[in-house]
Amino acid sequence: MAKITLEIDDKNIDTVMTILSNLKMGLIKNMSSDKTKEQKPLPSSTSKYLSKTAYKEKLNKKR
Repeated sequence: MAKITLEIDDKNIDTVMTILSNLKMGLIKNMSSDKTKEQKPLPSSTSKYLSKTAYKEKLNKKR
């Protein structure tokens, strides 16, 4: 199994970890960092945009 080591500024670690954790499922077997906790990937959705009804519900929840 291949390993990749990255050196990242502390201010950018959260951004890089988010990008790596949202890659295609199964590409990364293990991910760790000495600065932050391991982040869970965001649930993938089938659409980039919310439907009209879902958007209205989201707006109503904020009120």
